This record gives sequence, C-alpha cells and structure tokens, in this order.
Amino acid sequence: MELPIRIVDAVVPERLISVDGAWGQAGLNLSHWPGNTTPAELRHDLSTGVALNFARLPLARRRELAAGCVAIANNHVDTDGICALYAVAHPEAALAREERLLEAAWAGDFFRVPSEHAFQVDATVGGLFDETRSPWREAFAGLGDRERREYVARELVARLADLLDGDLSEYADLWGTALESLRADRADLARAQRDELVHLDVAVHTAPDGLVSSRPHARVPHYDPGRHALFATTQTDRALVVGPQGAGATYRFVVNTTSWFDLASGPRLPRPDLAQLAAHLNTLEGSDPANEFAWRAQPTASPSPELWFGRGKAAMFAEHAPWLAPSRLAPKTVKNEIFDAIRAAWTFPDD
Repeated sequence: MELPIRIVDAVVPERLISVDGAWGQAGLNLSHWPGNTTPAELRHDLSTGVALNFARLPLARRRELAAGCVAIANNHVDTDGICALYAVAHPEAALAREERLLEAAWAGDFFRVPSEHAFQVDATVGGLFDETRSPWREAFAGLGDRERREYVARELVARLADLLDGDLSEYADLWGTALESLRADRADLARAQRDELVHLDVAVHTAPDGLVSSRPHARVPHYDPGRHALFATTQTDRALVVGPQGAGATYRFVVNTTSWFDLASGPRLPRPDLAQLAAHLNTLEGSDPANEFAWRAQPTASPSPELWFGRGKAAMFAEHAPWLAPSRLAPKTVKNEIFDAIRAAWTFPDD
C-alpha cells in the first residue's frame, strides 16, 4: 500500500488512514487516543501496536479496511505517531523491528524506559522537529508549521529503520544531555524510599531529608527526578515525589498518560479531582493561588496532569519541575490527602 505521508490540522474531505490521533477523520483510524474508531481486531495499548497489528493482516484485508484512503496521516507529531506511520507505510520492515518500535513508542507516550536506546530514539525524534536544535532545520527553514512537521515526518519515516538499527551517535546533540540527566535521576531515586501502593495505582518516592538533585544541568537544586525516571521501573499510573527540606518538603504528584489513553489492556483507576485537591491543600497550607507559592494543578482531563506546591505556569509534559518550592505541610498530611482524593474518585458498579 504505497500512500503518501500527510500531516493535517483538521478534518479533510478525503478518506485517510489516520494514525495515533482521533479527530473524526473519514477513513480508517489506527489509534489509542480517546474517541478512536480502531477496529476491535487491531486494538493495542499503543498506536504503534495498532499499526503493527494492521501490518500483520493479509494484504487483501488491509486493502479492505483502508478502501478509498488516499494517504496515511496524523494531526500531531510524536514518537508513537511516527512509529505508527512507519508501520503502515513499511509493514514488512516494521514487523522485523517490532520490539524496537514498541519500546520507542513506550518511551514517548508513557514515559517508560524499556531501554536506553528507546529513550534515545524518542529524544532524537523530538529533537528533529525542534526548530532551533534540529540538524535538518536549514532544510525546513521558511516552511509553515504544518509544512515543517510534514517534512520532518516524511523524512523520519524514510530513515526510521536506520534510527532503530543504528547507534544514534550522529544525533548525540539531541539525546546526550537528556540521557545524562536520566541516569542522574535514576541514581537519585535509588537513594530515596519507594513505596508502591498497588491498590491506589501510585508509587511514592520519599527522599532523605536535604537530598537535592545530582543532575549536572539542574536549574534549581531541589530533589526533582524526571518523569522518565519516575515511570521507568513501575507500571503505576501516578507518582508522588516528596523531597523533605528541614521543616518543609517539596511535592510533585504526576498522573501519567496511562489513565488518559484508550488502552486495550483495560482502563486504569479514575483520576482524582486535582483542582479540588489543590484548593483543599491551599486551605491547609494557608496559601492562595495569587501568591508566588501555592498549591497548583493542571486540568485533570489533560493527558498527563500534575499537582505541586510552588510557582505557577508549569509546562505540560515537563520532564522536570524547577517551579517547586518547599511546603510547610508534613509529608504524612500531604500523602493522606492525596490518597483520600484517589479513593474519593473510585466508582463502583451498581449491584
């Protein structure tokens, strides 16, 4: 099935094989996004897995499912999406690299670290789209945003086999610092106490009093292991990081994408209301969101929201949290409030 790669910003009149996203596009949808219309026989936790399941089908069945489609498309760009585009465009080559494709997609969409190579691939893909860091920036200079993303997506699909099979040293400027930080973050987590509460789907990391980040490029010295380190060795959907500092402590509560995507393995626990939880913690803290430091939260319905104490304007999907500040609330108090909020979100089937 030789079809062109397209990046679209909205629904288009043609029928497309739409991968990773789910934006109501006519044609065949191969996605794990909420609202997807993926055929039941192809479902997988990752869009890359869905696309690989499609690639496994006999050619006649693929043509039947994709009847009338004129392109393979996505409406955004990330590692899972690129790997899914590749699996549809080059099914035999993709199936020969199935494990590495899935590992790279896991690193990208779920912040896992199945291998350092997968982490490097994910960082490389992200860096190649970056207008300031990409080694391809001269080639796409002057293009509009959609055209730039489409150019890089096509180039990546054409070269992805080399990225998956090679040592990636050519792109070290895109992943070197990130990998160095990941290793430092994992070493910092190893020095903390870890409690995994399976029934609450949360891992709690409590650092020794006064422990700060050993990351060489840390913007602030507080204890701040990154997202990939937090979810590298756990299957939990949330992580709470506690960094005691004398009479206070820093807190970062991250809800992962695993409770946002439509997973073939089944839904995760319902998310707690982070806005309500932040308001309650501010009451206990005696703080106000108008102050420089307060309890704050990103929208619960967003793909991977956070709750923290500190400054505002936290970036979505941020690897680290330089905006944290010490709260006066005791770790036991904060943990209990978060755990109670998780329990309050539970739903039970009617008898």
